[in-house]
Amino acid sequence: MVLQLQLWQLPLLMCLAGLLLSDICRGEHLVQIQKGPLYRVKGYPMSISCNVSGYSGQADQGFAFSVYKPDYPQKEIRMISTFDSNYAYRVYRERVIENSIEIERLSKTSVILHLKLLQADDAGEFECYTPNLYDIYEGTYNGKTILNVIEDTLKVSFSSRASYSIFEGESLQLECEVSSQTMQHTHLSVTWFLRGNTETLPIITLDRDLSVRPGAAFEKQYHSGLISIEKVEDTTYRLKMSQVQQSARGEIYCQAEEWIQDPDRSWIRIAYKNTTGSFVEIKALAVGEVDSFIAAIDVSETLQEGEKAVIRCSVQAQNLLRFFSITWLRNNMEMAHIGPSGVLTVANNYKQRDNTGELRASKINDNTYILTISPVRAEDQGQYQCKATQEERAETGKFTKGQSQLSSEKTVHIKAKESGLAVVMAEKLINMTEGETLQLTCSVSKASGPLSVSWQHKKSTSSSFRDVISLNHEGVMVRGTTAPYQGRIVRTFRSTATDFTLEISGAVLSDSGEYKCTVSEWNMDGSGSINSQSAMVSVESIESSLKVSLRSRDTNVTENSLITMICTVKGPKVPLDVHWKFKSKYLDPQKDIICMLRNGAISCGREQKDYQLEVEVQDTVTVFYLRILKASRKQQGSYQCQITAYQESVQKAQKPSNELAVSVHAPVSKLSLSISPKSNLVIPIKNNAKIDCLVNKAVSNSSRFAVTWMFDAQTLVKMDSEGVVTLGPAVSKEINQRINMQMIERRTFQLAIQEVRTTDRGQYKCLVEEWIQDPDGIWYSLHPKSLQTIDLVVNEQASDFSLNKSDAQLVVTEGQQVDLSCLLLTNGLDSTFRYSLIWLFERQDQNTPMVPLLTYSHDGRLQFSSDDPKLQHRLYFSRPTVSNFRLSILNSISSDTGRYHCQIDQYQLDCKGKWEFKAGDKSGFTNVNVHLIENKLQVKKVSRSLNVTDHHAGFRVECEISSRSSDKSHFEVTWSKTQEDGQPTTIFTARRDGTLSDAVADRNLLYSRPYATLYRLTLPDVEPSDNGRYQCQVVEWLRTDTWKEVAKDKSGELFVHVESEKKPSTGTFVLEKPNSHLSLTEGERFVLNCSILVDKADPTFHYTVTWLLVKKKKTRISLLKQSKDGRLQYQSEDQQLNSRLQFSRSTVTIVHLTVFNSLPTDSGTYECMVEQHQLGCGGTWESKGQAQIISTNVTVHSIESKLQVKKENHSLNLTDHHAGLTVECQIISRSSDKSVFEVTWYKIQEEQHPMTLFEVVRDGTLHSAFRDRNLVYEHPSANLYILTVPDVDSTDNGRYQCQVVELLQTDTWREVAKDKSGELSVHVHVEAASGESKQDCSSGVILGILIPLLCILLVVIVLLLLMVQKTKSASRKQKDCLWAENNPLKPIPEPTAGEGDSA
Repeated sequence: MVLQLQLWQLPLLMCLAGLLLSDICRGEHLVQIQKGPLYRVKGYPMSISCNVSGYSGQADQGFAFSVYKPDYPQKEIRMISTFDSNYAYRVYRERVIENSIEIERLSKTSVILHLKLLQADDAGEFECYTPNLYDIYEGTYNGKTILNVIEDTLKVSFSSRASYSIFEGESLQLECEVSSQTMQHTHLSVTWFLRGNTETLPIITLDRDLSVRPGAAFEKQYHSGLISIEKVEDTTYRLKMSQVQQSARGEIYCQAEEWIQDPDRSWIRIAYKNTTGSFVEIKALAVGEVDSFIAAIDVSETLQEGEKAVIRCSVQAQNLLRFFSITWLRNNMEMAHIGPSGVLTVANNYKQRDNTGELRASKINDNTYILTISPVRAEDQGQYQCKATQEERAETGKFTKGQSQLSSEKTVHIKAKESGLAVVMAEKLINMTEGETLQLTCSVSKASGPLSVSWQHKKSTSSSFRDVISLNHEGVMVRGTTAPYQGRIVRTFRSTATDFTLEISGAVLSDSGEYKCTVSEWNMDGSGSINSQSAMVSVESIESSLKVSLRSRDTNVTENSLITMICTVKGPKVPLDVHWKFKSKYLDPQKDIICMLRNGAISCGREQKDYQLEVEVQDTVTVFYLRILKASRKQQGSYQCQITAYQESVQKAQKPSNELAVSVHAPVSKLSLSISPKSNLVIPIKNNAKIDCLVNKAVSNSSRFAVTWMFDAQTLVKMDSEGVVTLGPAVSKEINQRINMQMIERRTFQLAIQEVRTTDRGQYKCLVEEWIQDPDGIWYSLHPKSLQTIDLVVNEQASDFSLNKSDAQLVVTEGQQVDLSCLLLTNGLDSTFRYSLIWLFERQDQNTPMVPLLTYSHDGRLQFSSDDPKLQHRLYFSRPTVSNFRLSILNSISSDTGRYHCQIDQYQLDCKGKWEFKAGDKSGFTNVNVHLIENKLQVKKVSRSLNVTDHHAGFRVECEISSRSSDKSHFEVTWSKTQEDGQPTTIFTARRDGTLSDAVADRNLLYSRPYATLYRLTLPDVEPSDNGRYQCQVVEWLRTDTWKEVAKDKSGELFVHVESEKKPSTGTFVLEKPNSHLSLTEGERFVLNCSILVDKADPTFHYTVTWLLVKKKKTRISLLKQSKDGRLQYQSEDQQLNSRLQFSRSTVTIVHLTVFNSLPTDSGTYECMVEQHQLGCGGTWESKGQAQIISTNVTVHSIESKLQVKKENHSLNLTDHHAGLTVECQIISRSSDKSVFEVTWYKIQEEQHPMTLFEVVRDGTLHSAFRDRNLVYEHPSANLYILTVPDVDSTDNGRYQCQVVELLQTDTWREVAKDKSGELSVHVHVEAASGESKQDCSSGVILGILIPLLCILLVVIVLLLLMVQKTKSASRKQKDCLWAENNPLKPIPEPTAGEGDSA
């Protein structure tokens, strides 16, 4: 039996373990749908992706899509699913059956919803739902996104000819018009295509980011500059093809695409259209030999007098890279000639017309030349030819004529004008609104034959006319091919016998401009007359003509009142949406509260029940009404109506009205109070006192009350409107234990004081505030509060304890100490008594109650009660005598002004060892007035002059303080120097804390302070540059709670004139000695000065200045030289050094040499050599005197490496794979402020070399070693670099470290230092990784299948073992037992002899 139980328990436990394992591998279910809002165009296909993470089932995950329409945001409309063929509602069922709506499965857990033809009603909130396959819910099972369907406003048209026939090598130019009027932010791309006999190839594309991409078949021509695309004006896209080839034969058309950027930053094509095309025929050149060519002429053979004649001459050759001259002939007489260099020569009989501009000739391209005559005359008719002559160019540039080719003849007939045709426009200026029908009328008179009319339009004076529509003399109407009129109703007709009318429906802004009506008269012989007139049309946008205003008579109401607001809209009659907007006065953002759409539907807002809408359409205006039925305080603020105008379902304008402020007031308070008892309350000491505060009258029976009990100016206790009782801030612990407040009836509030003391006597106030509920159920207070008072009189027992109650006045100056005393009078000084004390303060400049400053308990505890920490630091409590409790305020300030008093309670130890209250009393008031400190600072102001002749003696500037504002004040003294026409320059400062600051780095100024009010500054070894006015300024500071500037004053001025040392006589010069040595650090710049001293300037003297550098090895290098004639020459062979040198001359006798970005190699002795020259009478330069040399030793120290990177090691265990890891690189110190850094992050794995992750180069460029991972780089501060690795997985285990290289630019970029950070050890838990999770889950599923099989196998084994066991038992007891069918096996006892006989 024991064996049997153990065998059955084992499979049971294994089955349970399998179920647990199969359940553990389930991850959190998460549905992710494409992020919205999405904008798609009606009539085009669209798709929405949806995927699931955390799913571990074997079967494909089921998906279902539903939509919630804007009109019914709570109603689900089922669209399609993968698990139910009847899932779709009727509105979508037919489209699902026709596969117009379908789901494409990408994987087991990812699908895409396709709508092959988007409709306007498809807009709404799309939901992707996945049914749960388990018994429990873990995660989210649906996701939502918003789809907006917009109108198709993309318009394209082909504006070039329908066909072209050109020769190979000629140029071709085609144009198409593309525009979009959508309100969304979209981009357009345009591609030109070539449709051949077998395939269609892209020629060139202007992409949405304005980048140009050639087609693969035309890439070589594009890079050779033979193909280009350009955008002309706003809507025109032009294709240019130079030297066309036979491969360009076919139909050329353009395709426009409209793109929008989704919230996930991806660009989606939402619309596309193709234009008609132009069939292009490429004719091969009809020439035989390579060097031969043919001349061809093309001209209109019949022209009207006054028209323009264009005579085109083209050269057909296999090799156009030659020079040609072209000659035009009429009746075999030369008219004009263009030479090989492009020079035009005109025959004598045409020079006058050339001068007046009637005759023009030009070269269009390599093989086309045109001659233009405008206007033509009757004498211009005749035989026209052109002659092409090949020109050979010699090396000298001279041209030699070669062979010539003469074109065929063309006969031109010129018809004379005879008609008196007159054309008049009915209106010269037409103003209209967008969307209206544009109508122009052209009246004709004095016509003698059939008439035709053509209408043309140009946007501005700088643009050219384009054909709109024409009506020929036979009554056939031909529309123009330009884009603005494609897809629109444009017509022209003859309204009367003499009037032609143009009608364009739905005028748009681009229709503005000049319209020209050209009328042509046709005669039987082909002759006729042409006349035209123009009119200006101005189309005003709907937005500019739309006027919106908001008004109301109910702008200041009480709660529960009716408010009516009127929104008046003036403008064109177009469909309108109105959005009522509201901005709360509590600074909440503006929001839509209710909307009425153009179809009458009501939407927007969650509280539509609070509002009522009405619309009234009149002849000239549309009026919208908004009514607030029950106004509440939350509805007070500014209101605005926003009108959106539409035209053919396209939004054209959106304009808000003025803001209208609405104020909602609370009801006027009717609060009335009384106190019981009505007269003063007299209570014996140590008895209990009760005072009732009764509310007699209120605004509403449902009102609540907030009650505050006050004692004198202190708040004792208060109960808020919810019934919560709190103590006042000034209530001591002793009073806290004796007072209580409760509401004994609905409108009765009782204050109870236990064991009253003498300190409890005084005036008690009951302050009541009424609270009512607004229409939204919100409680608020009515103001003002109501107040009742009562006096409490305490009958004292006989006691000799009392305080000094006399009031006192105390006047102090800011910064002085204030001493306040609380004195016990006589007979109260028994040593068995103890006292507790509280000091109270009431500010003078604020209407606030008494505030406690400190409390001293009878057990000796001292506690500061002030909330002002600065005041606490200035309070000092002492008890100099037994009867004197003193409070001192240190460093008093003006805010300490006010009334002070103390309150003392007397205690005595009773027989039970407890302290028993005996008596209490209050002192009188001490009125303290702290005056601001008076400015008494005076600095001695004696001005004097000083001439210094002894340069080594120096001079001193004294600063003597005559008087001060306070004995506790400190001084800050600053000396300054002012030169002529200059600003004062600080040279030395002695601060109040005793620190000294010398602003003159190269001088040793001597500072001294002989006594407290005398400061002295000495300037030794004076120089001529020390000339100027010297003065000192004294700032007086006083320490109160902070340092405060009290006063400021200046001394008199000391005028110093330093006599210059004797200069050489005229004709000679000397050089002023410079600083003997300069010491600086690598990277700094230094300036060397060379001053020429002469006693009298002579303009005939000039100087040659040479700068030299002497190295340690005594090698002298000439750096640069400025000659006497002003020429500057850099003489060093080191170009890097030359680029760092700068020569300048501030005056004629002072020159400077500046060396930038100094290097250690720049160390040495710099010499300035000056030579004097004079211009003689003969005009030659003569050397004067000997050359003078001065030198300065310069030492440039190498920059010291001070780079330090923070080296803290950290460990990081990651379980959330979406959190990512961050590796910081913080620079603690650097070698130079001018240095820059290169930062590199590495990852180190076990037994592997460091692998570079990311690199930041010194010029700011970034390099990532992982193209499939988006590493996030941040540089929040100059010394902090951060790299974040998002979405970690198990491959991110390892040690992370960054290396910083410090670089400095001198003549080149040089590495200064290098350092590494500490290591970040990262361990990513395998259980958290998505890939491993899937693997574990798959293994868990396998175990879930195998373990039940093992359970069955073990059951079979157990049964077999039982059978074997029973078989053995049966063999032992073959005659002693029987098997009973369907019963447990039991032994049968042996029968007795009698029983056997009977059987």
